[in-house]
Amino acid sequence: MIAVLFFGRIADLAGHRRLDLAAAAGGDSLFALRDRVLAEAIAGGRVDTTAVRMSLNRIERRDDAPVNDGDEVAFFSVFSGG
Repeated sequence: MIAVLFFGRIADLAGHRRLDLAAAAGGDSLFALRDRVLAEAIAGGRVDTTAVRMSLNRIERRDDAPVNDGDEVAFFSVFSGG
């Protein structure tokens, strides 16, 4: 299973804070997983994929990467504050 976490505005758009998903047949990538779990919000124009921040196993990623069973992926919006 892949633990998928959502934070901030992305959690509001996704409608939940956590999903446990089976990896897609043939494997998943970070971008493909993002597009799969946020498909409705992306299609409805409520989220721009370039504004979605991602982490894989608690390391922020801006590039695509393979996602495997046992990984933790988080999607979040840009945080502000000090």
